Amino acid sequence: MKVTMLIKAAVIAISCGLLTVTPVLAQETVKVGMLISYSGISASAGIASDNVLKMFQKKYGSEPGGKKIEFIRRDTTGPNPEVARRMAQELIVREKVQVILGPDFTPNVLAIAPLVTEGKVPAIITGAATRGIVGEKSPYYLRTFFSIPQSVRPMAQWAAKNDIKKVVIVIADYGPGQDAEQTFTKTFTEAGGVITSVIKVPVRNSEFSGYMQKIKDSGADAAFVFMPIGELSLGFLKAYADAGLKNTKLKLLSTGDVTDESTLDASGDAALGVISVGHYSPTHPAATNQAFVKSYLAEFDKTPRLGFAQVTMWDALQVLYAGLEAQRGQKFDPDKFIASVKGKQFDSPRGPISLDKTTGDIIQNAYIRRVERIGGVLQNIEFETIKDVPAQ
Repeated sequence: MKVTMLIKAAVIAISCGLLTVTPVLAQETVKVGMLISYSGISASAGIASDNVLKMFQKKYGSEPGGKKIEFIRRDTTGPNPEVARRMAQELIVREKVQVILGPDFTPNVLAIAPLVTEGKVPAIITGAATRGIVGEKSPYYLRTFFSIPQSVRPMAQWAAKNDIKKVVIVIADYGPGQDAEQTFTKTFTEAGGVITSVIKVPVRNSEFSGYMQKIKDSGADAAFVFMPIGELSLGFLKAYADAGLKNTKLKLLSTGDVTDESTLDASGDAALGVISVGHYSPTHPAATNQAFVKSYLAEFDKTPRLGFAQVTMWDALQVLYAGLEAQRGQKFDPDKFIASVKGKQFDSPRGPISLDKTTGDIIQNAYIRRVERIGGVLQNIEFETIKDVPAQ
């Protein structure tokens, strides 16, 4: 009897002991793919993104929602849908990523939409501006970049209100450029303006001088220009200045791509006086931006130059952290992630932003700016704000 009682006591003791040493569930690791250009014409975007990631984690830590994050980088090499699709498939199938930051460029975003949808992988778009890709191409798309209508519509409205009656439109002839033409034409003509002509430039064109005479002959009060960031924007500005158009009464209006900080220094005096619409300038006066600029320059100096690419990634990380924080104590769920960030507001260096509660697309301010030389440096100086502009 005593032996039996001792055995029972031992079993109870062991059982209690096992209960006290039962291990806590292991901390979850969330894999995040960074699908961005690290080489090619937009290699600076990859450098900027890595810089911002370091700065963001230094401020906010590396375990949002109690989860570890493993970042896995893949290079899209620029606007290359075949490469983007292959890299996305590798991230989703082989690496088992649960979230993607990127991709950049509209063709890349369109190429990977079926993959993120099938894999249920939320993707926070950091560099594609075509309308309709968020909320239509995949339910797992969010965006912290901007849309063409979000920029172009405010510019057309500003032009109509500022005694500009006739406009000649000059666009790079591909999806976003065509989107810009349609948006500007509709908005400006509805406000009583007239489009004198539309000049379409092949994306691979490097010679602009032939188009300058068409602009001179247009009889317009202003030229509205959309060119992608980089070679085309620089080429247009140089040809415009060389043709003497800067010395005429013709106003030059553009999207922010044409005077983006990443190429503004290279454009030189050709960019002076250009009126553009954009969503961020390092000169934005808000305290959040002043702190952001100070921290970035202290950490990384001026190469690559601070601009919209850095802020877009900063806000993508804000969305990522908010979605993971919303699932603290829970296993990562892609649908809950999407639901938790839709409708959410963020304090961004660019000003207040939010994600549309239905589509997940960005809602943000648009700023009318003028290129000026401040302290020897070309800057986009904001002089008018259009608040809370929707993406569509």
